[in-house]
Amino acid sequence: MLRTRVTTLLTAAFVLLTALLFTGTATAAAAAAAAAKPTLDLPATGGPFPVGTTALHLVDRARVDPWAPTPGPRELMVQVWYPAVPVGKRAEYGDPAVSQHFADLVTAVGMGQGEPFLHRVHPTSRNAAPVLPGRWPLILQSHGRGTVRAATTSIAEGLAARGYIVAAVDHTYDAAVTTFPDGRTVKANRTQEPTEPELAAEVRVRVADLRFVLDQLSGAATPFRHRLDLGRVGVFGHSIGGDTAAEAMRADRRFRVGANLDGAFWGEAQRQGVPGPFALFSAGPADHPSWANWRTNQKAWGRQFNLGEGIHSSATDLVLFPEVSGLKELLKDHPEVYKQIFGSLDGVRTTQLYRAYLTALFDRHLLGRPSPLLDRDSERWPEQKLLFSVG
Repeated sequence: MLRTRVTTLLTAAFVLLTALLFTGTATAAAAAAAAAKPTLDLPATGGPFPVGTTALHLVDRARVDPWAPTPGPRELMVQVWYPAVPVGKRAEYGDPAVSQHFADLVTAVGMGQGEPFLHRVHPTSRNAAPVLPGRWPLILQSHGRGTVRAATTSIAEGLAARGYIVAAVDHTYDAAVTTFPDGRTVKANRTQEPTEPELAAEVRVRVADLRFVLDQLSGAATPFRHRLDLGRVGVFGHSIGGDTAAEAMRADRRFRVGANLDGAFWGEAQRQGVPGPFALFSAGPADHPSWANWRTNQKAWGRQFNLGEGIHSSATDLVLFPEVSGLKELLKDHPEVYKQIFGSLDGVRTTQLYRAYLTALFDRHLLGRPSPLLDRDSERWPEQKLLFSVG
């Protein structure tokens, strides 16, 4: 089915809230949940380096934004996590507009006034901390359709703590909401029922975004200009961001290794493979036709791992949010809806699993370190199974 693997967190939220409305218990449950205001510390990174983060505003004046309602240059916001001097305040999760956006979903479907909660989520990274000396390998990150660059903050922090600079791009007008330094906010305007050709076209815009960001980080006057090892660049993404990673590797050989976190392939990667090391991390049923096509045509090093009890959002921070969002209490009488949104696996352990496998992938192919985790099923992570191996 076309919709398989393009479900967004936005869509999931509407499914959740609509289901609750139909039960007739949403208002009372929401009132009960509102009484408690828990906080959440994102999982400790487990890496040797403290982590800093900062946002960059990049403008591609050579490209007219194909999605903007008024023609103009393509503007992007990029969040960067990096090994840092441990000074300064802890960073915020996303920004107020992102938090308000998801609260507005509650209001929009009649559950009363939604209350933002992302300000009660505390990353481990420190805002604008100085970058540690040295040259660090770079990893670019592409979010899922209708989500935001912050959606995989925990993975990014884990990689940065192990010696990588990670740059996550908000694909403007595809991201749920993007806030620019002058205070402007723009929301997603992509169709909710895209065709396969439309998805492939969206991926091409996203690939151009990643290539532009890599150009800017390579040459512009950013804090990272002299801190990057540009011979060691990787890329990964969630959902359609995973196909974006694959097509970025096909378009630009500067991307040496990549990963797809539970995204279907919409472009040529499924027909011609990816010309470099590439890993697919699927979740739930491992039966999408494009994955079988990719396995058939992948001639370079490739792996598919499957998290059988996982769900599409398992690779995102959403699985960490049941308590802080209030939805664990809200859904206590609706376990089937809870499982659709948050899955059945422990969120912290699942986050640690994705960190471990992505670190192993980038360590092997960017740093030349042995990574036996990628070659067989793991006793440490028995819930993850190796389904495909080449190279």
